[in-house]
Amino acid sequence: MVLMLAAVSVFSSGCYYDVRQELYGTPCPPAKATYTESIEALVSSECSGCHSGTDPGGGLFLTNYTEISAAALEGQLVTRVMLPGSDPDAMPPGNPLDHCHLDLINAWVAAGAPLN
Repeated sequence: MVLMLAAVSVFSSGCYYDVRQELYGTPCPPAKATYTESIEALVSSECSGCHSGTDPGGGLFLTNYTEISAAALEGQLVTRVMLPGSDPDAMPPGNPLDHCHLDLINAWVAAGAPLN
C-alpha cells in the first residue's frame, strides 16, 4: 500500500510543469503607449505602406496623427488589428501584430488616442 501511494505521488507530480512563456507569452519590453514614442512608428512600419498614397487600402489613410487617431477612436484601427490572423479582414494581412503591439494600441486608444 505504501509503495502504491509513493508511486502515485511520484507520477502525478512528475506530469506537472510550468513554462511561463507557454502560459503567459513572451514578456513585452518596456514601452510607453504614447503616439510619439510607440504608435507613430508602429503604424508607419506596419500600416502606412498600404494606407497612404493616392489609393489607400480600404480608403483608409493612416499617414499622420489626425488620420490615425480618428481611425483609432472610430474603432477602425483596433477592430481590424485585433482579428485573428486567419481572418481575411485581419490587419496587417498575413502578419498579425504581436500581443505587445496590441497592448500598446489598446492602451493608447483607451487613453483617448492623445497626441503625446
